[in-house]
Amino acid sequence: MKNKIKKFSKGDFRTECPEIVFPETHIRMMIGEGEVYSGSFMIQNQKEGDIRGIVYPSSFRIQCSEQGFEGNPVKVNFTYDSAGLKPGQTEHGKFTVMCNGGEYDLTFTAMIEKPFIMTSYGKIQNVEDFKRLAMKDFSEARRLFRTRQFYDVLKYEELRIKNLYDNMRKWALDEEALEEFLVGIKQKEKIFLTLSDEERQLHDVLEEKKDWIEITKNTWGFVPIRIWADGAFIQIRDEEITTDDFVGDSYRLEYSIKEKKLHAGKNYGRIFIETPYEVLHVDVLVYQHISNSGAGREKELLEAQGLKEYLAYISGKLDRNEWVEKEIEKAKQLRDLEPENEYYLLIQAHIYLYGEKKEEARWILENFNYNRFAIGKKPEISAYYLFLTALLREDTSHTNRVLEELNRLYIKYPYSWQLLCMLVNLDPKYKSDSERFRMLERQFYNGTNHVLFYAEAYLCLKNQVILLRKLGDFEIQVLNFAIKYKLITRELAEYAAELISHQKDYDKRLYYILERLYKTYADQKVLNAICMQLIKGNQTGISCFKWYEKAVKQELKIAQLYEYYMMSIDGRRLRKALPRIVYLYFMHGNTLDEQKAAILYANILTYEDEQSEIYRHYQEEMETFAWDQLIKRQISEELRIIYNRFLVEEKMTPERLDALYDICHAYWVRVKKSGVKYVLVIEEDGSIRQRVAYSKKGAKIYLYDENARIVWEAKNGRHYTESIPYDARRMFYEIRFLEMCKKRMTDRTQKEQEKRSIPVTFENLRTYGIEAFDEQEVFLMCTKKIREEGQTEDDFLLYLAFEVMKRGYYDKALLTYLATFYCGATRDMKLVWKRAKEYEVETHALSERIISQMLFSEMLFSEEAIFQDYYEGNPYFRLKQAYLAYVAKEFVVHDRVTGQNVLAIIMKEYQEKEYLADICKVAVLKFYADRLPDHMEYEEILREFLREMCEKRLVFSFYLSYPESWLREVQLYDKVIVEYHAAPNSKVKIAYQINRGEMEKLDYQSESLLPMYDTVFAKEFILYKDETLRYYFKETRKDRKIVSEKMNVKLERDVCPVGKFGQLNAILDLNEEEKKRAMETYQQEEEIAGQIFQAY
Repeated sequence: MKNKIKKFSKGDFRTECPEIVFPETHIRMMIGEGEVYSGSFMIQNQKEGDIRGIVYPSSFRIQCSEQGFEGNPVKVNFTYDSAGLKPGQTEHGKFTVMCNGGEYDLTFTAMIEKPFIMTSYGKIQNVEDFKRLAMKDFSEARRLFRTRQFYDVLKYEELRIKNLYDNMRKWALDEEALEEFLVGIKQKEKIFLTLSDEERQLHDVLEEKKDWIEITKNTWGFVPIRIWADGAFIQIRDEEITTDDFVGDSYRLEYSIKEKKLHAGKNYGRIFIETPYEVLHVDVLVYQHISNSGAGREKELLEAQGLKEYLAYISGKLDRNEWVEKEIEKAKQLRDLEPENEYYLLIQAHIYLYGEKKEEARWILENFNYNRFAIGKKPEISAYYLFLTALLREDTSHTNRVLEELNRLYIKYPYSWQLLCMLVNLDPKYKSDSERFRMLERQFYNGTNHVLFYAEAYLCLKNQVILLRKLGDFEIQVLNFAIKYKLITRELAEYAAELISHQKDYDKRLYYILERLYKTYADQKVLNAICMQLIKGNQTGISCFKWYEKAVKQELKIAQLYEYYMMSIDGRRLRKALPRIVYLYFMHGNTLDEQKAAILYANILTYEDEQSEIYRHYQEEMETFAWDQLIKRQISEELRIIYNRFLVEEKMTPERLDALYDICHAYWVRVKKSGVKYVLVIEEDGSIRQRVAYSKKGAKIYLYDENARIVWEAKNGRHYTESIPYDARRMFYEIRFLEMCKKRMTDRTQKEQEKRSIPVTFENLRTYGIEAFDEQEVFLMCTKKIREEGQTEDDFLLYLAFEVMKRGYYDKALLTYLATFYCGATRDMKLVWKRAKEYEVETHALSERIISQMLFSEMLFSEEAIFQDYYEGNPYFRLKQAYLAYVAKEFVVHDRVTGQNVLAIIMKEYQEKEYLADICKVAVLKFYADRLPDHMEYEEILREFLREMCEKRLVFSFYLSYPESWLREVQLYDKVIVEYHAAPNSKVKIAYQINRGEMEKLDYQSESLLPMYDTVFAKEFILYKDETLRYYFKETRKDRKIVSEKMNVKLERDVCPVGKFGQLNAILDLNEEEKKRAMETYQQEEEIAGQIFQAY
């Protein structure tokens, strides 16, 4: 180092800088627990010559056999002492190599090797090795997973991984558990299945048909798969499989279609493929040929239309004549479709009778083929014929005979509602609506369920609403019929509502009737009955709220109306103040549950003025409620409003702060997976203190630490972790409340840490490293030792002092110690210097070490302030001269940015008659070349430097920026200088041509150049005004050739017409006559000069 600095001080930079190469760019050390690792690394110079330097390791555990080195190549031997480090611990650091070829960082990683388990596929040391084993042989991985030896693999893994395995041992350790473990520790992705088809379509399956679907998995691993079908015609071959049954990544799912279970038309089915993570399905659609004719569908349509029009007739929407005409036409159409259908013929006759067209009806009945003993004929057809004849003849004796026959048939066929309807419409004893209604009711319980039957019953109620004395199944069905077909009258609707309101119990069917009644007749009686029914059934919820809200607005007098109004309200949709009557009602007693009370109180806080009577009445009640809910750790949007109003720091107790801390870390979690029964949380210490029942809406859990892990327990007892995607929403996050309980939680954490903490001693620091302790405590221990024993150098104390200083802990004593003894990487020493200057610590020796190291490695950066500080002390003359020369060289040769302070020091050194290398003077000339007008105080010095450098033939292009009088003195006033900066060890040629006027030569002259200084090449030319220099440079390097761009140069400055060059330049601007006279004068002066100045 001293020899290099000595050469630099004299301006000698001819020493070739080594080109450093590290064959190994990163050192990786695998060290057994408690062992001392021996290693080495190589440093090579790709050029010739030795490498000299020193190595600074970043870790106190590393000791180099020799810190300094010299040679080529160089082998640096070192040891690493792992005492105190546990398996699995890793240290990242660097060797800083400071040498004559620069300063380099060679990084290292020291890993304390973990225990391992030997398998048929090699040793397993960590979860990555275990994952590779599982990829190759899942069965062997499962066997290892079940053994207690597996703890050796996990012993030094992340705590979250170990905690998961600890708990999984309590649950299950089979293939599925292994899959979940690998997914949970992020060593593999979850298995997803994809299907080759989303839908399968088949046509006209005449016999059992086999088909298949391809299932593809996305990755390796194990997952059970359950397969089932929705559709009796689908039969699955294998209902339970696993991914072990896959061939490669795919599996052929085979199934068959059972033709005997197919019906005509479209047969819809679905095949489900279920894993613990997803349920996929394939729709199966089988088209079977339909043999139904279009005539059948047309017949059904006409019958339906006829029934609809009959209901319109009895409701009064159609008058009789219009209805008769329509039905006659439809009857004719039906007879055309089925001419042999006797039922259609009798219907036509019946319609004629309705329309008082007796002759048409008579003609049909007289031609009807009636035979009471006909085999296979339905009794309803014969009875229908007799019934119509009785209506047509209006003969009492005939009617009695018909009634006898109808009674006989009804006794024989008591389930025929058609026979009963004929009886009640023909027999005089059923002329009373009450009797008719009674008989119809009896028939209903025989299982009758037909529109025309209900129409008969409805007509009875329409005529006499008082027949609705009770609400049995029959009456409810009749009301449903009347409402469905919009037949019910207002009178019947009001009567029904009144009757329902007096029912003792809630009946969902009655509520359904009332709900539809209200759509037809929005009557207060109906609304009253609806609310009473709901209250009797203890019905709440959004669907009920609309009825309670209407009743509250209409101020109906219904017991418990306001309680059920509040119980049904949805706080999330409430965006307005509650009715004032609600506030007033609950002022006299509040029996609401906690959730609904919170809605009430939040609404008051939001919309009521604090000075109002209502607010003042509720205030104390609301505050008590707030503290009670806090202790119970309840959270909702309404409680957020209440908490923000009443929770103040002054009234906080330790118990309340604990509750507040809990709700600030509460989360609502939800999953899409079905079958989840519980949510578990594995805490940072591995325990499970939360096992919360999961509902369809989700579950509330508390997450205090980012290392906590959520586990989902399914109904079948399986446990899932990262494989189940979930949504987690923070339920309550208020900065104000977090700050409120922060101090208490900090105190609690500190106490827990103090219990587990290791005392800070130098011995423990050597064992566990500085990262294991509080940095401030380490700093206090270091500064105490320095104050007590600070005069002696201690390598470990120096290491600790620097590390805590780097982390921001230092004082004057510690900085003084570092400034006195610390040596290391240049960047690190500069950090020490900067911090030391802030505390006004003496840094002369430190500055000298930094400048020396930078010059030796030839890597200067941000050092001017350090040199200025060093220079203002008592600098070593050679180091001072070397620095100034090197900075000057970098400025001249490489245009390195140099501050004016450095140039001022050079000027000061010259004025004090100190030795300066020539390059320092050149640097001064370059710096002030375009700044001379602002620094005329240096005129004499600069002029002297210019004369001296020109005499030594150190001529650069920037000299031409100085005044002409100076240039005349050094004979540069008539020159043009071109300059080229090359790479080290390059050869440079210049190719040029001098063109006059517009003429341009075709060839270039070539000339080899010698360096003016270091890698700067320059050449001088004399140009007249009408001449142009065109040139380019050719640089030959070791590995390639470079040709610069072609440049043009002309004499731009004005030259005084003095001397030969000046006179000739001036003549160029004259006209022909003037040129002739000037040339004669020039010739005369040349002759006279020749006579006066004779050569000896």
